[in-house]
Amino acid sequence: MRLDAGILVIGSLLWDKDEIRQQWRDERLGGNQSELVSAPIRYGRRSGKRRGHTYTMVFSRSAPAGRARVVRCSHPITSADDLITEALRLWEAEELRKNTGRIANEEWGCVALLRNPGRETPKELLKAWVQRVERERGYGNVRQTADEGVLISHDGMLQIDWPRCIAGGAPVDLDLLLVTSNDPTLTGTPLSYPTVETIVNAWNGAAPEHAEYFWKNTDHDITTFQDDEIRAGLNPRQQGRA
Repeated sequence: MRLDAGILVIGSLLWDKDEIRQQWRDERLGGNQSELVSAPIRYGRRSGKRRGHTYTMVFSRSAPAGRARVVRCSHPITSADDLITEALRLWEAEELRKNTGRIANEEWGCVALLRNPGRETPKELLKAWVQRVERERGYGNVRQTADEGVLISHDGMLQIDWPRCIAGGAPVDLDLLLVTSNDPTLTGTPLSYPTVETIVNAWNGAAPEHAEYFWKNTDHDITTFQDDEIRAGLNPRQQGRA
């Protein structure tokens, strides 16, 4: 077995300067190179105190395609243990805590797997992934609205199309992708995502540095179908933060 894997990134994992995340990028990813790819994403989860109770990106099966980044893992997948190791290290970077021994948090989200439908994935690898997923309390607690269906299957697979490169439209040339998928903040009856107005008001009402989550994403061409509306309503970016 020798498979090439990558991380599908939709937010701050790519650019956050936190020491744990920088170490993860240095040790587990293939340098600073990444590919711009399609993915169904939106701003949809209200964060806690660390981000001033503003909004971060989520996967959403009903969202028009946005632009995300795929970064190649620097270590090939030669066994199930290799895949699990990549998932564990990814979750450490997401939670900003080392040696958690987990790939999920029942109140936040989890690591999920995406496999290239044009390539064969060894059955023993998929079986080991399912066994690891089954050990996680609250795995896959990532909601979608009623018309979207299930985002993460019982076997730990993210239920979106395999990403295509923005430049040229070819499928991403990897065997597997790992992602972190978080639980959106859905409200109302029926449950729905926050409006652009709600998202913008949260940023405008918080300390200016919290809006950098949006601006840094756009700096790295990580974008959603909401961006033009958000930008129109958002307070101007402070000089010196770009």
